[in-house]
Amino acid sequence: MDVALNTTRLRILREVAERGTITAAAEALYLTPPAISHQLVVLEREVGVALLERTARSIRLTDAGLRLVTHAETILAECEAALADVASFSAKVSGTVHLSAFQTAARTIAVPALDALRDRFPALEVILSDIEPALSVAALKAGQLDVALSHEWDFVPVPPDAGIDRHDLYAETAMAILPPSHALATGEVRLADLSGERWCVAKETAATRQALEQAAHSVGFSPRIVLESNDFGVIATAVERALGVSIVPRMTDLRRFDVAVMPLIAPVMSRRIFAAVRKGSGGAPAIRAVLDALSEAASQVPVGGGRTTGRAVQTGR
Repeated sequence: MDVALNTTRLRILREVAERGTITAAAEALYLTPPAISHQLVVLEREVGVALLERTARSIRLTDAGLRLVTHAETILAECEAALADVASFSAKVSGTVHLSAFQTAARTIAVPALDALRDRFPALEVILSDIEPALSVAALKAGQLDVALSHEWDFVPVPPDAGIDRHDLYAETAMAILPPSHALATGEVRLADLSGERWCVAKETAATRQALEQAAHSVGFSPRIVLESNDFGVIATAVERALGVSIVPRMTDLRRFDVAVMPLIAPVMSRRIFAAVRKGSGGAPAIRAVLDALSEAASQVPVGGGRTTGRAVQTGR
């Protein structure tokens, strides 16, 4: 049996497995659905077994297909490592790196890192995109990105992914934000004490929202949600006008808002920010330079995220 596996076809199979449809995989890889289908047919012919079960309305991987995806993760990672190893012989850090960041990390970590890289490696171009963590790792594995800033919260950990390497950058706790006249705007706040409040929160796909709901359930209540937005500015404006309360990561910039920012305890909720790269790719000089700059920028974020809070703040003891 003389078969040379094609890494493009393996990547296509992995994307179909992760995204569930040929159409979604085609969009992720900038291909047409017929092109995806053709490559999968060729791959099945090469390996000599059925990898997919097709019906008029759905497609799913066979046991053989799932097994090949597992091997594909290893093969693709080894290819990334090989390319990174060869690239390390270059004396010049150059090329283009596509980086994604979510709102708070873009301001406090990604942009300072880009500023440092511009002076340090003038031949390196880093293109920054604002992409939420729920989408960024999938885009990374599909080759749309080279480095993705993501995060995980207590109560909603990110499951391990065989296709990525994770580089932890920064950890912070959540803070409760309250209207300045709120009775609890005097010190540490227990989550259970906010059980009867109206809540202004992120949308249900956001990890911040999922972490809040899980933490609230752990102390015996479900948040009564009156506003949903993934823009912390909108949430802070609503809290300032006493429409509800919320929680935000400690590094959130609230300087424009008259809100009380209180330490949240019982339970303490922590968020960990990390950079993800395709497994094996982190040794490439350009990607390594970006990772180092992100780590350096994260190390310079002051305790409390460099945030100056509203005038009604009490820090707690």
